[in-house]
Amino acid sequence: MLSVSTMTGKNLTKAAALTAICVSVALAGCQNTTALSKPSAPVTAKITTTQTSYQDSRFLTINGQNQPVSETSARIVFDKQTLAPQLVADIFDGKAAKAVAGYKVMLINRTSSIAAEGRKMDNGTIIDNRMIHRGSKVLVGIPVVNGQANLAQAQVLNFDIIYDDPSKMLAQGETFKPRGNKMTKQGVPVTNQKVTIRSLTLPNSASGESAGGGVDFDASALVDGKLVRTGANSAFHNFYSVAEDNARGF
Repeated sequence: MLSVSTMTGKNLTKAAALTAICVSVALAGCQNTTALSKPSAPVTAKITTTQTSYQDSRFLTINGQNQPVSETSARIVFDKQTLAPQLVADIFDGKAAKAVAGYKVMLINRTSSIAAEGRKMDNGTIIDNRMIHRGSKVLVGIPVVNGQANLAQAQVLNFDIIYDDPSKMLAQGETFKPRGNKMTKQGVPVTNQKVTIRSLTLPNSASGESAGGGVDFDASALVDGKLVRTGANSAFHNFYSVAEDNARGF
């Protein structure tokens, strides 16, 4: 297996964080038999695979009620020059008693509908319109301790929830379910926020990958007194990078 790091940066802390955040790329061979004019002639083909053990599972519950989610994705603050996660000086943005250097990753579970060419931007560009019916966003700060990204000390920086009634059928003539309702509205208390990240693997952004890698995590919070739990053991369906921390949108 060839291990390729996304942490190729200019300082030791980025290089040392390989133990916690990395990209694995492997080459595997297989034997194939193609039935043409000579059925017995073997044809050897090499297939490239990503060697990870992530499953395809995720969940979101509100007070024990299931909110089915179908996709796990992520966004990360990225250094565009080095194509590596950006080491920020303070994951808490000055809101904690002490600055803590580290990385910021947004972990997303969601169910959505996409209307092709369904949205016109202010500049006239026509793009797809993604409508989120239910989902969770957990913005996580991962401290760098002794030169290493420490998943065990990951902190919830922001917890956001959208929900709907999964049992409600579409009205006659409608094609898409409407957008869900935002649970974490301004002024709604969000307390007792917790996250556990057992594994985090980034896609190979240097080669242009925008999916793959994966995460094994669970998180919880009390939102207006209701227990919300979310988590996944999954490869990333979509992986977005941003030059600066921007929590807007799912």
